[in-house]
Amino acid sequence: MADDRLARVISCAGAAELLDTLVDGPRVLSELRGTVPRSVLEPALRLLAAEGAIRQSVAGSWDVRPLATTVFEITPTGRDLARGLSDLDAWIAVYERYFGD
Repeated sequence: MADDRLARVISCAGAAELLDTLVDGPRVLSELRGTVPRSVLEPALRLLAAEGAIRQSVAGSWDVRPLATTVFEITPTGRDLARGLSDLDAWIAVYERYFGD
């Protein structure tokens, strides 16, 4: 199940970058806009919410555009996914160093 979640996060543009940013602490939407392009921000936030990786400070639907002051924070599930991404980065670096072109 965790591998499926990790695959969905990797396949969604901007999701991994948002997780990486939120590991350092909660951020308001206006701060997250500097992390990924606007065109991928909201879909990536929705995917991370659907995976249980993040939560927002405002109750309500994730289908409504959040306010610039909405705070987003990582959940324990999100921390697990971020660790999985970090482990994956380490394996990729080893592969590229020893087996890459």
